[in-house]
Amino acid sequence: MALSIPTLTFAMVNVLLAIALLGAVVWWLRQRRSSGRRLLPARRRARIPSGRATVPDSLMRRLDRLTKDRRVSERLIERVEFNHPGRSRRWCVEKAIYDIQRDRRS
Repeated sequence: MALSIPTLTFAMVNVLLAIALLGAVVWWLRQRRSSGRRLLPARRRARIPSGRATVPDSLMRRLDRLTKDRRVSERLIERVEFNHPGRSRRWCVEKAIYDIQRDRRS
């Protein structure tokens, strides 16, 4: 029982397609695994530059009064900016103030 040339070619095409599919799956899994090693996802890495002038001094003083330390205030603002990318710095300061007041009420 000899195989004809068209049957042999069809079998080879199937094997090549299976190898290509397997290679694509392995590549996809490696890409997916390596993207998990990034420090921050791409959408959070892109930061919108926001100037310090956009936050009124009165808001910063209010936050500083609540935290008693400028460095703590800055860390809170950075954390809010990290959790809510794309928001303005003023919004982040207001959110930090709100969070502190909310936590102190509980």
